[in-house]
Amino acid sequence: MQEKDRESIALFRYGLIAPLLNGQVASRKDYLAEICSRVHRVPYWGPKEYTPKAVEEWLRLYRKEGFEGLKPKQRADKGQSRRIPWELQEKILTLRKERQDLSVSMFYELLIEKGVIKKADFSYSTVHRLLKKYELAGRPKRSEPERKRFAYETVNILWQTDGTQGPYLKIQGKKRPTFFLAFLDDCSRIVPAARFSFTEKTEDLMKVFEEALLRRGLPKMIYADNAKIYRSEQFQLACASLGISLLYTRPYDAPAKGKIEKFMGTMKMRFFPLLSPYFAGRAN
Repeated sequence: MQEKDRESIALFRYGLIAPLLNGQVASRKDYLAEICSRVHRVPYWGPKEYTPKAVEEWLRLYRKEGFEGLKPKQRADKGQSRRIPWELQEKILTLRKERQDLSVSMFYELLIEKGVIKKADFSYSTVHRLLKKYELAGRPKRSEPERKRFAYETVNILWQTDGTQGPYLKIQGKKRPTFFLAFLDDCSRIVPAARFSFTEKTEDLMKVFEEALLRRGLPKMIYADNAKIYRSEQFQLACASLGISLLYTRPYDAPAKGKIEKFMGTMKMRFFPLLSPYFAGRAN
């Protein structure tokens, strides 16, 4: 496993524990039960289920060691095969056919509890691959997540962020497009930072983000759409390192970011036109 893989796994784990760290869930028990009822697509490892105990352990490691604590430890026997012997495979498959009512993660724990396997010898992923091969992994039913209305009463709990194409700037007779990026506090509607740039790259986002943090401090959460810059590893790592939960809207769900969308609309309708002496018109 390369360092980049370990970092990607740590980001995935942080995404699951972030709501617990920042008080986003009403019931810790219900939240753990909900995320542990799903099969997650984990970087490097693929489909995987987790127990509440595993998530609690990540929470403990993060509080003790920070982001580094979420990275999987390097195995001492790195590179060695962990294939399950055929006789043991048959035993596991027989038991699974008797207990298909259990999720794969619970079944894995049952195998360890009964002494069928040792955790040090065979990982969850190894057992999951075996069950999947014989179509015994099963698919837990997914429930649609409840959509919460944003109504925070304290500043720096949630920031929304978005970008839009700005006016064209005339330079030496040529028109150059501009892009406008901004952060907005959900409670106060204060704009911690905003700026124009000639490109819409991660580097441009990071400049606005840094300025916003220096001016207004750390938010607990940031809400963004699925644009490439907000999904960039650099932005995700920055948020994770600072203990900020990074939340995303569903695809094509602009109303979910109503406040920042309204702000952007106001900018385009009432502010951008005032720049006409300096700009060469508005972009569509």
